[in-house]
Amino acid sequence: MILEHLQPNPDPWDAIAVVVRAGYNFAGLSAAGLALYLAAFADRLAPDARAATIRMAAGFAIAGLALSVLSLFVRAGQLAGGGDPFDAVIWQAIARGRVGDAFGLRALGLALVLSWLAPARVAAVLAPIGALLIAASYAGMGHSTLYRPRQELSVLVALHLLAVAYWIGGLLPMIDAARRNDAGLIRAWARGAAVAVGVMIATGGGLIFYLVGRLDLLIAAWHGWALIAKLAFVAAALGLAIRHKLAATPALARGEPGAGAALARSIGRELAVVILVCYAAAELVSVHPLDYGHRIAS
Repeated sequence: MILEHLQPNPDPWDAIAVVVRAGYNFAGLSAAGLALYLAAFADRLAPDARAATIRMAAGFAIAGLALSVLSLFVRAGQLAGGGDPFDAVIWQAIARGRVGDAFGLRALGLALVLSWLAPARVAAVLAPIGALLIAASYAGMGHSTLYRPRQELSVLVALHLLAVAYWIGGLLPMIDAARRNDAGLIRAWARGAAVAVGVMIATGGGLIFYLVGRLDLLIAAWHGWALIAKLAFVAAALGLAIRHKLAATPALARGEPGAGAALARSIGRELAVVILVCYAAAELVSVHPLDYGHRIAS
């Protein structure tokens, strides 16, 4: 939205698209991460905490579905260019294009996350598959579809967002765990989060290599500046996460007075920064990277 209004002739549909994209990024990845969290830790949660987490996962999945549907209407407005956004030809183009493919994968993934609402252990299998589909849906659209090597980029995108989902989706349950003074659960989740962050950094570096190519060109286009902003927010969130691991969680384990409440507040601040990461990512997709002709997919 911000970058769109910095363009010579801003399009209100493009500006709205950024906000909607940021919303379904956060909702969808939160739903995917909560699905993974429940698959890993549901058996060790107290009944009330488990029920609350399932409701949270379902809420994010429903919000993600609603925002994804809204994004289709926004896309129709963009393609209409001031014409009729309900034109059947436009909707056929959306359904048959990359946006429609990505929507289908994401919608199916979010629907599978809702399987946690059913009183059956099959959700422990179906919901993680849903998380994978949500992550894979992002490989079906966006800048990565325009560059070679297509297969490697698709894998990098899916792995990157699956790792991001684990990190984002665990933050709200960790706030609850901190309030319950459950240092054991926090440490168990954090071990997985450390792996996820490593995967996130490695795959993110690979994507930067393929999509940007040269670090000195980052400041040559709005895409580069948006990427710098996103990386700055990620660094801030990781800084808070490191502080939690090295100082706040040990204080909670030692039983220091007020440690749980302090950790919960700090994780809340990390969550706020992560929301900014999702917004920066939405801005990033709204502008095109510099074209390196030898790497553009034909």
